[in-house]
Amino acid sequence: MPGTLDVADLDRLCPSGLDLFPWAEEHLRALTDKSVPTLVPVRQANGSCHWLFNGQCAVHEHAPFGCAYFDMHMTDEEAERRAQATIEARRDDAARDGSYFRLWQHLCRKGLTAPSGDRPGLARDLQALQQLSLRSQRRQAP
Repeated sequence: MPGTLDVADLDRLCPSGLDLFPWAEEHLRALTDKSVPTLVPVRQANGSCHWLFNGQCAVHEHAPFGCAYFDMHMTDEEAERRAQATIEARRDDAARDGSYFRLWQHLCRKGLTAPSGDRPGLARDLQALQQLSLRSQRRQAP
């Protein structure tokens, strides 16, 4: 599940010399069901991030905040604590009509939006896979 972008991610992810808006049309989507403007990478048909190729992240060295600082092993409380900084940054950017907010508006106007990811559903799937793995290990143990 692709992570959300922070305001500071745009400068790192968009290659130097490219216009941010056309670049974003190809690589980003706006979430419209959040209380603050939120941008995420485009998803592939299977739901994974479009920067994921053969199990490798094409932008790993410039990973968005939501990918670099979050994982499915942390508690909901820890995820919420970490999310507060980027939520505040996006809220401040919107209040000053910053580039993140203007880009979010642009993508919304173009219809380039996406639904939010299902973190609870992903957590349930991960737990089910872990249980299957444990059962398989128990069957294989001598």
